[in-house]
Amino acid sequence: MGIAEELKRKRTELIGEMEQLALRIETIKKQVAAIDQVIAIYDPAHRDSSAARANQKLARQEAPLPAALVKLNKSAAILEVLREAGEPLSSADCTNRIVAKHGVAADDPALPRFVTHISAGLSSLVKRERVRQVGTVDGRKNLWEIAR
Repeated sequence: MGIAEELKRKRTELIGEMEQLALRIETIKKQVAAIDQVIAIYDPAHRDSSAARANQKLARQEAPLPAALVKLNKSAAILEVLREAGEPLSSADCTNRIVAKHGVAADDPALPRFVTHISAGLSSLVKRERVRQVGTVDGRKNLWEIAR
């Protein structure tokens, strides 16, 4: 069997596995919802708190990115804000400056997801030796600057 055929077989296998996992996740979600309904019978406050948390998380994950951010060349935008800053920035600072430049509201529900895009962009730029990590803030947030 050739390489291409083997890769196609593996791809088909992985897609089947993804579909099985998606079905399993849906089943688990239904089971959790059923348990929440029973708990709510005994503790009405539980329904309000658990449903609100679940809905917030889903809204954040499903919120579409604003059109200005979808079409954005993230690597170029990151390099631009780092260049303009003149000092190391965290991923969150880079994100805030990028969204401000493109007129996106600071409270847009899709921003937590966009931060992950910027973090991935920074990782990619590190691999290409365009930026480097130069320290941390609070011992956990990485600071980034343009590699010179």
